Amino acid sequence: MNDLKNINWKRISVEAIAIVISILLAFSIDAWWDEKQNTADERVLLESLLADLKNGKIRLKNDRRFNGAIRDAVVSLINAGNDTESKLTANEIDKLIGDTWWYNIGNEWDSVSLRAILAGNGTIVSNSDLLKTLEQLDQEISRIRVLYEIDATFHHMTYTPYLINNTYLPQIIQQVEHYPGKPELKYPQPHFELSLQQDHRQLIKRKDFQNMMVAKLDRMLDILNNAHRDIDKELNDSIVMLEAELKE
Repeated sequence: MNDLKNINWKRISVEAIAIVISILLAFSIDAWWDEKQNTADERVLLESLLADLKNGKIRLKNDRRFNGAIRDAVVSLINAGNDTESKLTANEIDKLIGDTWWYNIGNEWDSVSLRAILAGNGTIVSNSDLLKTLEQLDQEISRIRVLYEIDATFHHMTYTPYLINNTYLPQIIQQVEHYPGKPELKYPQPHFELSLQQDHRQLIKRKDFQNMMVAKLDRMLDILNNAHRDIDKELNDSIVMLEAELKE
């Protein structure tokens, strides 16, 4: 009993309270740090996505030029094949066929930042309106990817085998100097010393070639009229909301 009387209960109480306060403070610091880290992670993702979407606007402009030039080449070939007085030279015909032999790549529209944000199901981005806008944007990008993949499949499975069987491709690609619709963007080709020459002016008059051109035209119109239909608004809305979010 005397030992109990000699215990400094006041001091023990103070020390216990200090320990409890230290533990609570440590938890508070950890929670504050986690929140700070989450906020920093969110900002990094939003900044990365904003850069992706601004590049997306440039990509969209280039894609429209690219697909528009392929469409125009297809139309020129169909018209030339039906015009008995067409003045197109053999080299010009080859160049037009070369322009139609391009296709779209769907994964160029993929955004790691957008995938990460949407995969978080609202745990990464706290702004519900922004998250809804990004979900709508993702739907439009998915439309682009699907139609680009259809074009790529047509290119590999249908159009390329047809050209291999009906044209002399080494001769055609000699006329390819740049990406369709992008004269400023050169596409260097090796030079071939060709001993064989094929005149493709008769090919473009054939029914099977013109049918192939209509199938290719359908791919281009589907992309220009459907894949790119609503993406401008979704890109602009998302960029405006991201910029506003990052200012806060």
